[in-house]
Amino acid sequence: MWKHFPVALASLLASLPSVAVAAAPTGAILPSVLTVDTKAHTAVLPVYRGTAHGQAVWYIVTDASDVATARRLHVIFSPALATIGDEATQTATRAGGRLDFAGAPDFAPTRTYVASAGGFPPTSATPGGLADAAYSPFVRVAGEPGVLNAPIVATGDGPFDVTHHANTEDRVLAIDTTRMTVTLTLARGFVNGKPMYYISTEASDPVAAAVERSTYVPRLAKAHASATIPIGVVANGPTAPASAQGLRYLALDTPLDRDATLANAPEISAPFNVLSQVPDVARPDDANAYSPLWTAYVVARPQTARLTSYAALAGQQPSAAGFVVNCPVIAFGDDSDY
Repeated sequence: MWKHFPVALASLLASLPSVAVAAAPTGAILPSVLTVDTKAHTAVLPVYRGTAHGQAVWYIVTDASDVATARRLHVIFSPALATIGDEATQTATRAGGRLDFAGAPDFAPTRTYVASAGGFPPTSATPGGLADAAYSPFVRVAGEPGVLNAPIVATGDGPFDVTHHANTEDRVLAIDTTRMTVTLTLARGFVNGKPMYYISTEASDPVAAAVERSTYVPRLAKAHASATIPIGVVANGPTAPASAQGLRYLALDTPLDRDATLANAPEISAPFNVLSQVPDVARPDDANAYSPLWTAYVVARPQTARLTSYAALAGQQPSAAGFVVNCPVIAFGDDSDY
């Protein structure tokens, strides 16, 4: 079982600021991931300092639609993002190696989730991060090719609130501005019957953002369909710990109403969503249909066993949920932790 992988740090190449990069741990899909802890359900990624509206912001990069850029940044090549459309992207300029973004999230609101008797839909739910009118995690940098997936995960110069997340996204558990790293809580799911780890950073629906501990970005709803791929969500699945799945389980049997911290990260669970596709890690530069932007499809039929492949989930006649989520994949999971 792979549990925790310390890695050597090196300087980032080209015109980016000096940040940590390294050879990825075993099982990684995102080449730049520094560590994955399967017991705490956390990952450590490089973090970059930028600006928006004259304020410091801190962001990660997970995907690029241009293959040379993806290779240079040690991120996932996702050519589908090139078709996302201007209405779902924001612009940025680079000066002195740092990005200046047109927009940024406000992390001051308090995320809430009040479960109904059935768990989901909730009695009420509010997201903890709200995008301004210009913000999108999908960024076109002036004078540079393609589209980056560069979610902003914190704002300001610190100290960073990683307990109640007043200036950090709700998945942020730690930020080290000396080593230039950020620790995020992972979501768990499946692809083609295999366990998967991913992060969920933005959603175009406020309830989905509250559930996913992500930022609510309405303009993502304007993304072109060609830039998205399906993700399957079970509404009412099994709840036994060894086979749990679904939104009802997440709401009633896990601490969904609590803020995520390093201390409780091992308890933070997931609905065990089913991803339809991931990149081929053996051929990362090949054109592929993978995208980190997912159109959600929900299985309403009660399930007595886990669905672990999209083919099996599709057989349950899922319905389009009407929103998209930005969920970059991180690594393959471990059967013993599922």
